[in-house]
Amino acid sequence: MKPQRVVILGGGVAGMSAAHELIERGFEVVVLERRDIAGGKARSIPVSDREDGGAGHELADRGVAAIEHQLPGEHGFRFFPGFYKHVVDTMRRIPSFDGRPVADHLVATTRVGFTQYDQPAFEVPANFPQTPGDAGTVLRDILLAFGPVTGLTPDDLAFFGSRIWQILTSCEQRRLDEYESISWWDFIGAEGRSPAYQKFLGDGITRSLVAAKARRASARTIGDIFAQLMLTIVNPTGGSTDRVLDGPTNLIWIDPWLSWLQARGVQYHFNAEVEQILCAGDKVSGIVVMEQGVRTVVQGDHYIAAVPLERMAVLVNDDLLAADPSLANLRTLAPNVEWMNGVQYYLYRDVPEVHGHVIHIDSEWALTSISQFPFWRSVVPTMLACGEVKDIISVDVSDWTAPGSDGRPAMQCSRDEVARETWRQLKRSLNATQEILRDEDLHSWFLDSDTAPDPTRPGFLANAEPLLVNLVNTWALRPEAATAVSNLFLASDYVRTHTDLATMEGANEAARRAVNALLDAAAFAGPRCEVWPLQEVEVLTPWRLHDAARHRAGQPWDASLTQVALQALGAASPLLDQVRPLMAAITPYATPVADALDAMDQAIDGAGTGLGADPAVRHGSAYVPTPLDNVLRVTDRVPGIGGVTGPGGFVERMAWYRGLVTQTLESGVPDWEPQTHLYALVKDFMSRSGKGLRPALCLATTRALGGRVEHALPAAAGIEMLHNAFLVHDDIEDGSEFRRGVPTMHRRAGIPLAVNTGDAMNALAMRLVRRSGEFLGPAGALRILDEIDHMLMETLEGQAMELGWVRDNDLSVGTDDYLRLALKKTAWYSFIHPLRIGALVADPEDPDLGRFDRFGYLLGLAFQITDDVLNLSGDEARYGKEIDGDLWEGKRTLVLTHALSHASRAERDWMSNFLSRPRERRLPREVFRMHDIVAGTGSIDWARQSALALADAAAKEFDLSAFAGVAPSPDLDWLRASVGYLVQRDS
Repeated sequence: MKPQRVVILGGGVAGMSAAHELIERGFEVVVLERRDIAGGKARSIPVSDREDGGAGHELADRGVAAIEHQLPGEHGFRFFPGFYKHVVDTMRRIPSFDGRPVADHLVATTRVGFTQYDQPAFEVPANFPQTPGDAGTVLRDILLAFGPVTGLTPDDLAFFGSRIWQILTSCEQRRLDEYESISWWDFIGAEGRSPAYQKFLGDGITRSLVAAKARRASARTIGDIFAQLMLTIVNPTGGSTDRVLDGPTNLIWIDPWLSWLQARGVQYHFNAEVEQILCAGDKVSGIVVMEQGVRTVVQGDHYIAAVPLERMAVLVNDDLLAADPSLANLRTLAPNVEWMNGVQYYLYRDVPEVHGHVIHIDSEWALTSISQFPFWRSVVPTMLACGEVKDIISVDVSDWTAPGSDGRPAMQCSRDEVARETWRQLKRSLNATQEILRDEDLHSWFLDSDTAPDPTRPGFLANAEPLLVNLVNTWALRPEAATAVSNLFLASDYVRTHTDLATMEGANEAARRAVNALLDAAAFAGPRCEVWPLQEVEVLTPWRLHDAARHRAGQPWDASLTQVALQALGAASPLLDQVRPLMAAITPYATPVADALDAMDQAIDGAGTGLGADPAVRHGSAYVPTPLDNVLRVTDRVPGIGGVTGPGGFVERMAWYRGLVTQTLESGVPDWEPQTHLYALVKDFMSRSGKGLRPALCLATTRALGGRVEHALPAAAGIEMLHNAFLVHDDIEDGSEFRRGVPTMHRRAGIPLAVNTGDAMNALAMRLVRRSGEFLGPAGALRILDEIDHMLMETLEGQAMELGWVRDNDLSVGTDDYLRLALKKTAWYSFIHPLRIGALVADPEDPDLGRFDRFGYLLGLAFQITDDVLNLSGDEARYGKEIDGDLWEGKRTLVLTHALSHASRAERDWMSNFLSRPRERRLPREVFRMHDIVAGTGSIDWARQSALALADAAAKEFDLSAFAGVAPSPDLDWLRASVGYLVQRDS
């Protein structure tokens, strides 16, 4: 079959990323690039001699004279913060010029510097918290980083700290609903604060990091990215740091990438200017292109627009708008751009500078710089045409509208004047206490060739490639990657992404989203591109979950969360001793609506004094909040995780337990090859993992019995990994079509890969479990491994029983057989062993683990029967698996067993014939009839009542044996509430 053809508009990072993902999946790919070089804003810029007066290096003493060396210029320095995942993942799959993956050419900076005019420079300390018990120190270390800033008062730091803490502990939906609607300037209260606060924390951060203006940029965007940058660059010795390439961008990355794509068949058309997108009905029919002076129409099956916003807005025509009116929003967004362009200074000597990026906070034009040669370990002198140059300082100019030393903004200067004024600001910033930069050191300079005299406005510069800035309330205007035009997809940094910033990372993520949408439209059977959310501080997960519950209930951010941070500030430094009481008195930001709701809640029932009732619990559900839930404080201390209590609602608390184990789970999946056909499949499956019931039971038991939850994480993660391995194999054995709302792994990747992946997950699970020895010692770890061994054998025996019944079309299966099956296949691995293992972590010498067996057995039966009922009567969107799947597969559930014994002889004969045939020979109408027979016998209602009776018995066992005499705690309450929840659930 001829591969489907995809035409990509634009050959920058987004276009190349989309081409990469598509060519790997067997598509025919054509890229249309208007320039004569690939890479877009990420490219190096070839520099020629200036004998013809064209762009080249400009000698410091002669301005425009010709020179011989051809060190490349750059649009700006390449910056790969630790939170970049998408673009780095792609770089791992590109061989560089030396055969190593491009990602191996990323080198870590070790410091980040800050300069102020006429003040000593300072550097950010490297002491980011690494353990879950250090929740409050997250904020402490951020504030310590700003301590040296001259002019910032304790009150300034207190106010800024309170706002950053609010962002870090706010749920994602609150950030979108509330912080998207306010500017960064207003959110941090800059208007009424000190000049240093406004300069450094208001304007300085936004200008230098993202070329945005604090008074217009969204607090959500700036807050999220500021937090990401701070949480990565303040720990330069840890696992996630700020990184740069170890040579010129094109040498290391872009040119090898282009060669790799072309070698695999990507057709790259240079000097191909897209003039028009032709649209007929709801489909693109072709692209009008001017290439080498000839106008042609390029056609394909699908089209990906990977051009920048300002170019795409021009291409949106009436035919496209008729197919997708929302594309008109691109025209509204198009003016929201700023300039962020680079100057490189080539020096005769190696200058002493910070080993990393330096933010020049007082510079009029918002400069950020880095000395590049210290990182260029892949570049040897013979690769460069000029031996005179010993160092390169690469500078980003982020504010082109602020007046310089002569009162003119950069965009109203000539190119030569921009370079010389930038050099002046750079010298003043770096030379405050010693002369680091000298005029005699300057060999030459290069200014980004995208900035050139504006032919329409004499005296002004024009910028061919500005940068999108996310302003207040613009998220709603930004499109998804898929459009209403059925074969047109958008891959640029204006697309809605987790990254939410005009960066290489945002472009790559947008490309992945566009490709995934295209793969869905093409009904492609293979794996999708991975997409990762932004990094969040793992230890703050409980507070974000707590805030999510409050936000759903219409309540504002909980000011009592500040107490968690304040506990870490007191002994950190004399400065923070002053900050702590001031911060305690600051009122958190809240929208007027939230303020009104909060006041109403307090007036009605005193909700402001505690967390209140669990908003996730529906009226009539089995779980009733205990009195403890209504007086719970977020700073109450119970065993484990540094004294963190966690949220009070059942659903929120289960998600909290799940969040605690996530990092351990992720660490258990290798990041080496093979990724595409093994570990990426594991990560993809785990990313859609379910509620995390089994690890939650393990962790809650450990905490309830006085153990430390961090000691339980390896075993809990291993249990969850084993559970997911079972599911992969179960789906194959049962012939299941869907799992968690998407096609099963064997449908997407094929049976051989799915089998192998399930096997790998079993092995990875055992690796995780073995880590328990680090905390419990050899004897304790051996007892846990014995539990796992028994759990595996019971589960496999139960699976064999069920598969045998189906294969042999055994109609004699009775209630006792089913109960034995449920004990083996469900109760041991889902309930009994997670409880027993949790108890072992709390006390490795526990002599009476059998006290959990009867409780776990009864709860497991109630859970399994409820699951069988949901399979026949649940909501597929909530249940996550196909409804009537058990009937399609012929499973001998308690419902079916009861129906077979209560159906008429004719119905039983028909059911026997239906069950004797394999799934692929069963018809939908027959499944519908089977469902009607089962329902008509009253078997569904009978099974539901049986589950309730078993749950009632389990509740009695809870207090009589399993947890008899255990002291009250939120974890014990959650375990007790699980009995009712598991039979009242709808998913």
